[in-house]
Amino acid sequence: MLVAFVLVLCTLLVHTASLSSDDACLNPFLWSGTQNVTITVQGTERLFELYSPWESRGQCGENKWCTGPPTTRNSGVVLNWHGCNDHLPLIDYHTEISKVTQEAQSRGRYFVITPLGTKSPGGSYGWNADGIPCGKVGVDDFAFFEALVEWIENNLCADNSKLYTVGFSTGAFLSYGIACRFPHLITAVGTDAGGLSKLELEACRSNSTAGFGAVPIQAFHSLADPTVPYNGTIAWASQPEMDELWREKNGCTGEEEVQITFESETTICEYWNCKYASVETCTLKGIDHCWYGGRNGGFTSCTARAGDIDATAHMFDFWETLPTKTKTV
Repeated sequence: MLVAFVLVLCTLLVHTASLSSDDACLNPFLWSGTQNVTITVQGTERLFELYSPWESRGQCGENKWCTGPPTTRNSGVVLNWHGCNDHLPLIDYHTEISKVTQEAQSRGRYFVITPLGTKSPGGSYGWNADGIPCGKVGVDDFAFFEALVEWIENNLCADNSKLYTVGFSTGAFLSYGIACRFPHLITAVGTDAGGLSKLELEACRSNSTAGFGAVPIQAFHSLADPTVPYNGTIAWASQPEMDELWREKNGCTGEEEVQITFESETTICEYWNCKYASVETCTLKGIDHCWYGGRNGGFTSCTARAGDIDATAHMFDFWETLPTKTKTV
């Protein structure tokens, strides 16, 4: 677990990213377990927590692998964006409710990067995403994403064709925005209780021709979400509008058979096998603005119920069925 957020910002000694090896698979900088990393983006230091799945140096006492470095880039990378809030320490809180790092640990083939947002004028920490700014004025979090992709390529012995972005609430808005702007850089997207503004939805729709812009998408949203309403607002698109957007971008014509991939008293998941990429949307009943199937983070209204989809496990299962995607970075 990270130390208190204030200590992270003020006193914690963190590793500063450096391109210390031409071959990231021979770079001894990154041990298994978790550590804090800073990179500089547009003149501002940005922090993220890195979980690495490999063998640690243990008691070797030297800057080398105890059991030898990985020899191939076969591990995926998950970018896990938190929501707009002030539950400090924030990375700890988001790691707890999302269980993404825990799921990666159980599967053993994934790095996890959990970035930290900047402080908004209202006092919460988050992202300046498409349709909902919740970060320091002037901060470009899409530039942060691009910098993370470059850092991953240069510093992690990871498979560049397995880069996933997931997010909760404002982090889901950011993940949708990343999918709209950088579909060629990511393998799949998972969104939990988020959307896009109606203006950004239309901009995203116009940015796709002949399959460009297609990316596998999963969405999880509650019909009773009071914070990011399922049926949208004057400014925000509804979840059905988001699903329609991605079916269009991913090449569905409306004639495809809808497959039910999960069904219970509280949840139904619908899946479209579109021409260019698949779309899945999971709808829950009667639960709050939550990471579904995760831990409740101290909010009773977010306690997972019998029948609720485990969004995190379902995301990983979905990724592991996808074909290999060749990307340029």
